[in-house]
Amino acid sequence: MAFVKITDDAVRVRSLQEMLRYLGQILDEPVWTVAVTGVYNDETAEAVRRYQEMRRLPVTGVVDYRTWETLTAEYLLERELRTPVMIRVLPDLAEHDTLPGQRSDEVLILQILLNALRSEYDYPQVPLSGIYGTQTLEAVREFQRANGLDMTGTADRRTWLRLTEEYNGLRLG
Repeated sequence: MAFVKITDDAVRVRSLQEMLRYLGQILDEPVWTVAVTGVYNDETAEAVRRYQEMRRLPVTGVVDYRTWETLTAEYLLERELRTPVMIRVLPDLAEHDTLPGQRSDEVLILQILLNALRSEYDYPQVPLSGIYGTQTLEAVREFQRANGLDMTGTADRRTWLRLTEEYNGLRLG
């Protein structure tokens, strides 16, 4: 069976971009982090060239069978290595907000969730400091904006519920 050029299929291009974006973010290779558009554009071709170069594949910018197999195998392995963990918001914390300036384990968990969801949203990596600083605040605001929540920058109950729902879906999906 011949390998069909993925550039002919928007669904496969989208899968390619999602895999590159995921691997780019978790392996801290920003050159692979592309927008997921379903269009094989110059940005995607450049990310493929960089991936091929770093994986010692023929550098063409074209996704041939060997590139596709290498990329999908690496993507599946990395996904499998991340242990699924279900997180839920406890009902007795209904009125509790996580606030900018706060320093706690709760903030660290917030930062871990935000970083885990970076492949789905467009915000920079948040430092895992346990301190609710500017970068955490901006990531929370972007998450809130993208999910139709009030952009307060405060991790209120609705934000926590949506974060955990997204995180759990990412881990189980």
